[in-house]
Amino acid sequence: MTMDRVCILLPFRNAVSTLEAAIASIAQQTYSDWKLLLLDNASTDEGSSIAQRWAERDPRITLLDEPRIGIAHALNTGLTHAQGKYIARMDADDISHPERLAKQVAFLEAYPEVGVLGTRTRFETKVVKSSGMAWFVNWQNAIATPHEHYVKRFVDAPIAHPTVMFRRELVEQHGAYSTGPLPEDHELWLRWMDAGVRFAKLPEELLTWVDHPHRLSRTHANYSVDAFFSTKAKWLAKWLHRKLNGRPVIVAGTSGLCRDRARLLEAEGIRINAFTDVKPREVPGYVFIPHDALPPAGMAFVVSFISQRGTGDRIAEYLLSRGLVEGDDFILAA
Repeated sequence: MTMDRVCILLPFRNAVSTLEAAIASIAQQTYSDWKLLLLDNASTDEGSSIAQRWAERDPRITLLDEPRIGIAHALNTGLTHAQGKYIARMDADDISHPERLAKQVAFLEAYPEVGVLGTRTRFETKVVKSSGMAWFVNWQNAIATPHEHYVKRFVDAPIAHPTVMFRRELVEQHGAYSTGPLPEDHELWLRWMDAGVRFAKLPEELLTWVDHPHRLSRTHANYSVDAFFSTKAKWLAKWLHRKLNGRPVIVAGTSGLCRDRARLLEAEGIRINAFTDVKPREVPGYVFIPHDALPPAGMAFVVSFISQRGTGDRIAEYLLSRGLVEGDDFILAA
């Protein structure tokens, strides 16, 4: 077997309390044909020493430095050194379960049409108020097939970044991580899906996702609501330009937040023709269409910006009951 079939990228910065366990979880994999790149992103604690000790004791582990602060910079440095057929991700906060790599390699070998493969995650938290993150993990875990990943991609990132394994040639074909002020994983997924890359997820929980107050997704501006919506608006608009075929766009949701999101879409060149909601609420300058008077399938395209937890599923169920098809006649984008 060719050596280094899998190359794992593990960036870290000031992760001294969790890094040892994260690295150990890779060393304990049942699949052994891997190389681990530890990417030191300007750490100022003892994490670098931990990484160096692991590199000295296991020839499959290499320590690299990336002084430019930012996970995307670290990951791109890793990609330039990665030689594996498959690239896997790992975070310094998390724990990969022993059979993770073996099961992902087996799936990708069996299904060459899938480019990116994640796993379900087991959620653990050190944050008292973490119901929102727990709900998000459950939402991600419910998405499995390539079609589900595709139609849910504008709600949020449908796959957990530290669980993924992908084919190395995708980077050469569609580009690496963006280093702009945006969620680097979701932007990459949107860009790759826009290019036709198929995503899937294994049904097993093969990574423990450890939530804590200092996790980047909780603290960094790149993962703010505004950063997510600016990123989504760009790729949603690009897709709609190809998808609409002259059909009018109807935005579901009339709140101030929904109007703000609609304006982001308009700034990307998508004309909003009307708004709809369960209660009559006029939006100045636009037609209002009652939710029970929406056009039939094929006659318009509905974009839902309503973001209350759980509401998206109810909206999808209602539109499906009226004969509309998710991804063809409507999309959830909040």
